[in-house]
Amino acid sequence: MKKIVLLLLAGVALFAFIFTTSILWYRFFYNDSTTGSNVNSVNVQLGDNNVIDESGLIPLDDETAKTITPYEFKVENNSANDTTYNVLLEDGVISDDVNYTNKELLSRNQLRYQLSLNGNVIKVGNLSEIKNNILDTRNIASSQVNNYQLRIYVGESFQNTDWQNKYYHFNINIQMEDENV
Repeated sequence: MKKIVLLLLAGVALFAFIFTTSILWYRFFYNDSTTGSNVNSVNVQLGDNNVIDESGLIPLDDETAKTITPYEFKVENNSANDTTYNVLLEDGVISDDVNYTNKELLSRNQLRYQLSLNGNVIKVGNLSEIKNNILDTRNIASSQVNNYQLRIYVGESFQNTDWQNKYYHFNINIQMEDENV
């Protein structure tokens, strides 16, 4: 009886040894370094108000537009690696408003924008000139924070268009670029 218990314990110890050795062997020799060390963690904090409501406002020139309240968001790289991302500006869709009609929307052809990064204006232009919804492409270093401010407004050159009592909804999204492309 003693012999059977001893053989059983030896078998369990042998199994544990083989199992542990196999896992350590796999981690040491077969662990793919591209999956473990290049994982990026980017924290994005978006503001709450992403509606441009032009009721009560007048078309603005670019200098005066700097005084309007911006939409603010930030991108923070929490990983140990640098990473590249795109800031996307996408038209918002209102699906829960029964009074919503396309006639009440401002066109991108009527709007201008100013994009500031860390307090400096980096882009000014017409919304209709934005290609593939990419507002900005940026490389961010590890532990760096990029603070953005976005102002969207009816440009002074569009004052003769039908802009009164209309609004524009948008969404800001962050898209990580694939490093393997």
